[in-house]
Amino acid sequence: MKQEKIDEQIKKNLFSAKTDVVLSAIEAVKNKGNKLYIPILFDLLNSAPEPEIETEVKNLLGTVKDKETINGFMRAIEEEKYKPIRKSILTACWQNGLDFSTFLPVFIDLVINEDWEIAFEAFTVIDNLEYLPNDEIIKKSVVKINNALPATTDQQNYFLNEILIKLR
Repeated sequence: MKQEKIDEQIKKNLFSAKTDVVLSAIEAVKNKGNKLYIPILFDLLNSAPEPEIETEVKNLLGTVKDKETINGFMRAIEEEKYKPIRKSILTACWQNGLDFSTFLPVFIDLVINEDWEIAFEAFTVIDNLEYLPNDEIIKKSVVKINNALPATTDQQNYFLNEILIKLR
């Protein structure tokens, strides 16, 4: 098994001032399929790039299929520095179809505690889960939802009740 590493030139090109250089570097990342670039792509997205670059990064993140990237996505969702792009990261999570089921409580917290757009994307991740987590995670999640319901908005209430239906 060969050791994956980051090509420093590609990394440098991802942050070039020239759009065509950045787009070429994104294409190179896509072709390499190296999971080590995922945090770098989050940094690029967080740097408020040109719209064309932003679109390409979002498209790439939405097609990631390597299950070893799940923890990287989750770290980014939970990191404060990525809060400006949290919605985009969550969108990529439901688009790429990776199994985030063990992180169900994190997504429920987002539905409960975040603004409508983030809550909607977190709900969509849950709604698109192909598999449910183990019974212990489900039980804790149901308790968390039931404790939160009395203090939720109508929209949160809808999302949380739909999640409860899915978990039954």
